[in-house]
Amino acid sequence: MSVKINKGVIQIYRVFYIAEEADLLKAEKLLDKATEGPRLRLPADTRKAIIMKDAPLSIKLGQTTLSLPSGEYPINLFARLWNYGVISIRMEMPIPKGTDWEGLILLAAQLETVPEIDKLACSHRDALMKKLAPAIMEPANFATSEDYITYIIEDADGLKNPKEFIRNEDVAGLILAESREELSEDSKEVIFEAVTQYATTDLALIDWNSALLVEPEGERDVADVIEFSLTQLLMFRYYDDMLDKNLNSLYDSMERRPKGFKANFNNFYSEIAEDSSRKYIEFSEFISRVENSLKTVGDGYLAVIFRKATKQFRFADWKQGVSHKLSTMAEITQMLHGEVNITRSHWLEIVVIILIALELVPMIVNLYHFTKPSDKTAATEITQTTEPASQKNTIDIKKAGQKQTKAKTSK
Repeated sequence: MSVKINKGVIQIYRVFYIAEEADLLKAEKLLDKATEGPRLRLPADTRKAIIMKDAPLSIKLGQTTLSLPSGEYPINLFARLWNYGVISIRMEMPIPKGTDWEGLILLAAQLETVPEIDKLACSHRDALMKKLAPAIMEPANFATSEDYITYIIEDADGLKNPKEFIRNEDVAGLILAESREELSEDSKEVIFEAVTQYATTDLALIDWNSALLVEPEGERDVADVIEFSLTQLLMFRYYDDMLDKNLNSLYDSMERRPKGFKANFNNFYSEIAEDSSRKYIEFSEFISRVENSLKTVGDGYLAVIFRKATKQFRFADWKQGVSHKLSTMAEITQMLHGEVNITRSHWLEIVVIILIALELVPMIVNLYHFTKPSDKTAATEITQTTEPASQKNTIDIKKAGQKQTKAKTSK
């Protein structure tokens, strides 16, 4: 006989990236009456091992009814606005009292496929963006969103020992929303590897697409840490997508670079290098801000939950991919800077050669005039060499004239 659930809730998440940054203080003033109360604060109990900077703004969105193939279900809607430009829409649907485990799995399968959830989440996101426009800086158009479901069981038959409970029920079928086929033992064991407990009465099983929480006291701190992890996952995906687009744009720009003689008079490399450097700095600052928004201290339970979530969400793979792309962008930037510096060095050498030539030309001209005799000098030398002969001829003429005069007188 299947177990009956007496009390529980299903949390359905849709997480959106809407802007580069959000001013939470200004947003709080704009919303005022719609705010849920104090900012999100993780409980200050013995399990607390998380420090959250700039806690998100919690917002009540009201109630509505969700239509599923199995019937109509009332849901409460909430939103959280995070300072790094993320809005998480949370829909809480109480699990009908007396629902058996097979019915819960069927409900999970319907929630995975029904399109009304996305439409409802998007409509509330758009309404919030319109209302919060003055508090949103650099709105973004990122189509990708994160979806997640958390099943919280507070009371059920045989729940005194949660670990034994999940072994007796088809928990893997619930986590994977698989209602048509019976899963293998291998598939189930993979799911059970993600189980974490703080006390013997509670339990957290976190997977890539959904989670099961056993919380007899109705705590929501574990669910809050999972929600935060989802916002970080979305940021990594956004960051990865932006790097892809910028690298592709960079490659295309390099292929369209000017060629030939005109390229020497174009500052193409300089512009690309400056743009790449600016984006590299922006992205590095961005990832640092996201990672520092929540820090874990010690080995507390919430820190363990956070690490479990990051492992299931493949944070290490996302970070590795993003880091590789950042390194590629840095290398391209250095290469472009090298091209710019080489071009500038060539032009500097040409300018120096021209300046040296301009200095040498007058010196060569002066040297040429100094070594070559001028016409005036040659004429002076000719005059000086012919002058004694002229004087001698004049004396001879004078003497001949004197002789003729004396001859005439003697006659």
